[in-house]
Amino acid sequence: MPITPTTSINPTTMGNNWGTGVSANAQKWLNKYLNPKSLYNANPQQSQQAWTAGIQRAQSLNSYANGLANSDTNQAAANAQQFGVSNYANSGTAKAYKYKAKVQALAAAESSVLQQIQTMPKGQGGNNEARMLAWARGMAAYKGKI
Repeated sequence: MPITPTTSINPTTMGNNWGTGVSANAQKWLNKYLNPKSLYNANPQQSQQAWTAGIQRAQSLNSYANGLANSDTNQAAANAQQFGVSNYANSGTAKAYKYKAKVQALAAAESSVLQQIQTMPKGQGGNNEARMLAWARGMAAYKGKI
């Protein structure tokens, strides 16, 4: 059999090999994750600048709209059924530590806003709308702080 140069990339071969390659490198990923050159939170200000630059680039490329336009809702439904339900259920246990770390501050914020709203008049229409807006605005003041 002769040796022939590759002059194009075969998308079928790429597609077939991708999942195997990812699976084969799972342990390598874990090793790099657990042994980074620097911790992901070592320089939050620099990371925020890089994140902002990335957002601006994505906006300039219309990435969000293009991604939505190219999404496959049938595949999204299949993924939700195959992976999403169990991942969602497991997150309640796997991420409970994150919630517990914030629950004291969250409860204090909700209590503070609730105290303000309890002094407001109740009733259909404008009163209830004012209470609703006060809750939304009061809690918004805590966004990014809890």
